[in-house]
Amino acid sequence: MSMAFELEPPSLAQTYMRGPLVPHGHGKPLSKEELDGLRTELAAIKKEFGMVEPERAFMDEKDVEWRFGGPPDYTVANLYFLKGKTKNHPVGSLEMIVENLVKTWEMERSHKLDPNKHRSVDPKVFHLSANGGKKYNNDEANHIGNYSVLLEKCPVDIYDVDRINWEQSHEKFHSAFAAFPWEVLEVFSPPPRVSFTWRHWGHFTGSYEGKEGDGRLIEMYGFGVAVVNDKLQMVDVEIFYKPEPFIQSLRGTAGSSSTWRGTDILGEGATSHCPFVEKQKRKGFPAGECPVRKAKCEQVKL
Repeated sequence: MSMAFELEPPSLAQTYMRGPLVPHGHGKPLSKEELDGLRTELAAIKKEFGMVEPERAFMDEKDVEWRFGGPPDYTVANLYFLKGKTKNHPVGSLEMIVENLVKTWEMERSHKLDPNKHRSVDPKVFHLSANGGKKYNNDEANHIGNYSVLLEKCPVDIYDVDRINWEQSHEKFHSAFAAFPWEVLEVFSPPPRVSFTWRHWGHFTGSYEGKEGDGRLIEMYGFGVAVVNDKLQMVDVEIFYKPEPFIQSLRGTAGSSSTWRGTDILGEGATSHCPFVEKQKRKGFPAGECPVRKAKCEQVKL
């Protein structure tokens, strides 16, 4: 069983993401007035645009040993999710079902201490891996935490999974963002083997490893394959993505634009068209050796 988070959260609305709402903000726990204001904004967005909040199942079950003493309050997370998502899936669609299942799993993994009572997975057979790395079973994944499982294949200078425990993995990120929402983009195959693309994002308003954020958007895009049983419980999940640009953006060693619009997994120029290739097409002959690979696109004049 994972140990309790060493730093107690300021409230059940700020259990993990505890960064300020705005860059260089006060960094203090949200006051009741601030939280009420966010609830009012959330209700107004839902009413004006007809959006719905994510549904995380199994939050009202009895006899749950909660990591922070009670079920989490997702006001902040849901508000930033509705304000920043790029897809608005119809209620009842496969995309929304998958999105809610993953959000339920994240809630249970992060907040319910006993992994054998997680309902979004089959605890006896569940496995999780990232980028072809080790397949962690349910107890192993719960012991080291989601961050370390998903960052296991990173170079040690980016994230050394062998030297970071559960508590340290969460402490590294909890001051960077006020919220770090996740959405399903597209679903490509139905159960029992569900394949999907996804997006994670946040505005870097806080700090990471001593680096202060200025509010800029940082994104991650990826692909996932989840095998589910007839109860729609996950039994095997494989995640594929490129985490290095995300960490480098937080450290300030790479621009945040390197994470935008899927550039991290599609490659530079994929979403904006490579100027070298476009020029070669206009000339009517095949592209030769691309100078962009020797320098950044914006530095190359063609």
